[in-house]
Amino acid sequence: MALRGSTALLLLLAASCVAPLFAEAPEPECHRPPPAQLAEWKEAYVPHQYLYESFSREVADVAVLTLLLLVSGAFSLLKKPQCAFVLLMSIGLGYFGFFRGGCICPVGSVTNVTMGLAKPEMVGKIVVALFMLPLIASWFFGRVFCSSACPLGALQHLFSKKAGYQVPTRIDRILRHLPILVLFATVWGALRGGIFLACRLDPYKTAFFAGHAWIGELANWMNGTLTEHRLLFVGDVMAWTTLGFALLLGLFVPRPFCRYLCPYGVLLGIFAKLGPRRRRIDPESCFTCIVCTKTCPVQAISAETGHLTREVKVSDFYCVQCGRCDSSCSVNAFRIK
Repeated sequence: MALRGSTALLLLLAASCVAPLFAEAPEPECHRPPPAQLAEWKEAYVPHQYLYESFSREVADVAVLTLLLLVSGAFSLLKKPQCAFVLLMSIGLGYFGFFRGGCICPVGSVTNVTMGLAKPEMVGKIVVALFMLPLIASWFFGRVFCSSACPLGALQHLFSKKAGYQVPTRIDRILRHLPILVLFATVWGALRGGIFLACRLDPYKTAFFAGHAWIGELANWMNGTLTEHRLLFVGDVMAWTTLGFALLLGLFVPRPFCRYLCPYGVLLGIFAKLGPRRRRIDPESCFTCIVCTKTCPVQAISAETGHLTREVKVSDFYCVQCGRCDSSCSVNAFRIK
């Protein structure tokens, strides 16, 4: 009797374990239709953050860039003093560097335009305009973009000494080939995987990102937007250390990124060299004091010594039209022809 009772108990337990296997599985919760209120909320939801800039802001970028290039070109032709170009650099640094976060820059657009050559739908007209405008200006006036609208060049120029360290000629000639290699690497990286190499090599972007974030925080505070009161710190310790080292290096070696890394500078130099205007030194006025060679931030002015004479020449490929040579020349020997 006890055996029969144990057998019945075992059968009952087995049936309880096997029964769920044949029962109809319940519908997962994730497949259940949402409540009516949730469905209405999803239909009416409009995101407040957009992936793309407004068209009016992009037009403003093109307008500011065009204005700075035209004014800088006029200053170059009129041989305005260096302080005039410093004013333009400050405006370009404030707008394109801090207000726009350094990302509206033709230096980085080299990658965008290269990707657009393979897939035209991946590049917009505004990006092409930002890429082409400095090159067109360089054709007519020289590399005025470097002395007016480029935030990278402005930050380096403003944080450099007037008479910086002159890199030895042989070393300078070797390092001058690096931007050409970076340009080819940028094109290759853009075609292979959309790599923004110039942006990755840029050591000054931390300052631009931080300035952009602080300006946004200030704008929110002025508009009465609820924001968390805190000290903004954009980037990690490594990024700020790299920025500090780059600024310290640029204090003694003017424009190190422009001279030895910038891929866009190669294109600007080519257009400037092929353009109709040239910056020349009048041999009848110049008495070869070579003061200009010491004040040029990119070592674009060289003194070539002959058998009995010494001639001072300017390289249109490297000249950034900053006006330092015009301000340093006591006999006004520089000409634009």
